[in-house]
Amino acid sequence: MVNHENMNLPTIETMASGNISLTITEDTDWETFPDQAADFVRKFGGIVLKRIDTPVERMWIVLIKWRPFYLTFEDFPLRMTLDSMSRSCASVIHDIHAKLLAEAQS
Repeated sequence: MVNHENMNLPTIETMASGNISLTITEDTDWETFPDQAADFVRKFGGIVLKRIDTPVERMWIVLIKWRPFYLTFEDFPLRMTLDSMSRSCASVIHDIHAKLLAEAQS
């Protein structure tokens, strides 16, 4: 049985590269991603370095706490993720995860 209460909680996964990825939300779509991404970057004091917006892909390259990430829209499964570009990003991912989890549970 699926626990629907936990479906939109932020989660951390290890990618094939060995770096980690944070699923920020599953409540997103193609049209809402730019606003959601901008809100996320602003909330965590980040800087957008590049927006890649093509007919088949939406991905931003961002700096948060001076570490590089891909902020991506994924359509299968549907979600917005923060993917670390290096192992030095892990502590930032864990900090953001803790803050998002605390917000979701309050």
